[in-house]
Amino acid sequence: MISWIPLLGRNGLINDVLQRLGIADEPVDWLLYSDFAVALALVHLYTMFMMVPLVNTMLRIDKSLIEAAQDAGASFLQILWMVVLPLCRPGFVVGAIFVVTIVMGDFLTIGVMGGQQIASVGKVIQVQMSFLQFPIAAANSIVLLAAVLVIIWGMTRLVDIRKEL
Repeated sequence: MISWIPLLGRNGLINDVLQRLGIADEPVDWLLYSDFAVALALVHLYTMFMMVPLVNTMLRIDKSLIEAAQDAGASFLQILWMVVLPLCRPGFVVGAIFVVTIVMGDFLTIGVMGGQQIASVGKVIQVQMSFLQFPIAAANSIVLLAAVLVIIWGMTRLVDIRKEL
């Protein structure tokens, strides 16, 4: 995550390239310490948590189903849309559960890449803990936990995960 700072900073590599190519006259400020930087870092950090369950689910797809769709005359996009994606739904759900549970409590990435300017629930709880406001931090933690559990419950209604484990 910290490796993005020299790339996205005001004197960073990307701003340098943009100025040398004549795309920007002055350094672009929104690359670092912005919502863009936070989103980029979160995607960079948590892509593997989504990809591993997805790839695991894709490896379980029976090749004969794809061959049957090809024999029936389905195009590549039809096979992808009507065979592969529905069979990958459990991988999407498991990956989404991993990512949602991690991102909801992540305050470090948001603090570093957002320049301490972007608020999140995890960041609010961290600030309350640093100011020794333990009761309100505990209450916010319980609310965050309840919200995450409701989100996970909703996702598990889409797919029976017990079959996949």
